[in-house]
Amino acid sequence: MSSQFFAAFSLILTLVWMNFYANVRENFNGVSEYQRELSRLKKEMQDQRLAQSLEREGFLEFRQHVAELMPSALEMKGDGQQGYPYRSLASVISRKEAELIRGTIAKTLFEKGKQFFRAKNYLKSNQVFKEIIQRYSYSPYVPESYFLLAEGHFQENDLEECVATIQFMVEQFPQNELTGFALIRLGRIYEMQSRKEEAVDIYKTVIRSYPQRDVASQAKASLRGLDL
Repeated sequence: MSSQFFAAFSLILTLVWMNFYANVRENFNGVSEYQRELSRLKKEMQDQRLAQSLEREGFLEFRQHVAELMPSALEMKGDGQQGYPYRSLASVISRKEAELIRGTIAKTLFEKGKQFFRAKNYLKSNQVFKEIIQRYSYSPYVPESYFLLAEGHFQENDLEECVATIQFMVEQFPQNELTGFALIRLGRIYEMQSRKEEAVDIYKTVIRSYPQRDVASQAKASLRGLDL
């Protein structure tokens, strides 16, 4: 009798456990599906933001182009009744606004480049940062564009271009904090190339020339890491 009772009890316990396991598994699968859907929606939102950014950039470039052509258009067709549309447009888009538009385009491009960089698409991010440097050389985003361009070259294992970009930063932005960080990258490249003495010189130069705490502390840590 006791053996029959034990067998029945074991069977009931097994059924309860199987039912519990099935419920847990169903709930877990539901959570997994929710997480996948959340990831999909997040990526879709990022893609939409990038598309909107590209559309905005194209519109702003068009307005800038119109502003640049406006003086010659006014000279040719600005007189009389027929020139009224040109004069009206000129009153809306001034040279000052054209400069504001250029700044907005540069910012839009820079954000797009950073998106590519964060996604580790260094080929595209490098293209964007080069465009900023070439077309918007007076933009406040240029120093960071050079820095991220150097990092992009490093991640692509294009050490020659990385070094050339860092050297240009030293020439053009010698006091910029990002130049200090770029020089630390140069020192590590020298370490990779077994050029220890040159790496030491770079780190010491950074410590002397860039008193900013984060830059100097990284240079000191890199210097301590060398087996002198």
